[in-house]
Amino acid sequence: MKIWVNILAIIVFIAAIAAGKMYWNNKVSEQSVSAPTKVETSSNKNESENTWKEHAQNLPKSVKARLQNAKQTETPLKLVIVGSASQEQVKATWAELLKKEIEDSYGSSLINVEVHEYKNMTTLQFIKSGDYKEIADVQPDVLLFEPFLLNDNGVVGIENTLENINIILTYVKEQNEQVITILQPSAPVYKANNYPNDTEALKQFAKENGYDYINHWTAWPDYRSEGILNYLTKTHGQPNDDGEKLWAQYLENYFTNSESNL
Repeated sequence: MKIWVNILAIIVFIAAIAAGKMYWNNKVSEQSVSAPTKVETSSNKNESENTWKEHAQNLPKSVKARLQNAKQTETPLKLVIVGSASQEQVKATWAELLKKEIEDSYGSSLINVEVHEYKNMTTLQFIKSGDYKEIADVQPDVLLFEPFLLNDNGVVGIENTLENINIILTYVKEQNEQVITILQPSAPVYKANNYPNDTEALKQFAKENGYDYINHWTAWPDYRSEGILNYLTKTHGQPNDDGEKLWAQYLENYFTNSESNL
């Protein structure tokens, strides 16, 4: 009888050891399955952070700071694009192409882009019609403004154009003092005379008033050469599809660091 008791005790002991080993192995297995999930989540977060910073390399520090805040608060930065609507039929304007590239690169949860294009508009008409107020109403964080420079040329006069631009931007600033404004010229014109001087005046205006300025003309062939005709329609100063793409690609590189497109 004593022998059977001892045998039973040995069996119970062995069973206890086996059960303990199985329990321990299960715990180790659970930990090894769950651990990669935590690492992957952290990795994805870092990758997302690095991706938008990579895209933002060419942007001013003020815009980068806004993007950082948008990321932290999960509130999209609002970029509003304002400019002249095409007078010719094109597949997509530079503004439409830029909107798509920015939202594809950053995601609409980080940057929301609105496009406001006005046909045959001058700065004087923009003010008299009150249309400039709707730009302030949408409360842009960043305003990319092509201020109808070509439409104004020979009609409004550059001094009046600059005064009108100042009225427009002052009003927008009064409605949202945190707005960041970036100016750019209209498309180049083949063998233009006074118009290139207008673009230089706009550049100087931007510098004197603390606005960023994008000179996309550097991406085009020289306006005095016949090569630029490959990017323009027969209508005075109007880009064709290739011109719209060229203009958009320059801005895409500025906003998303996408040099491969150029």
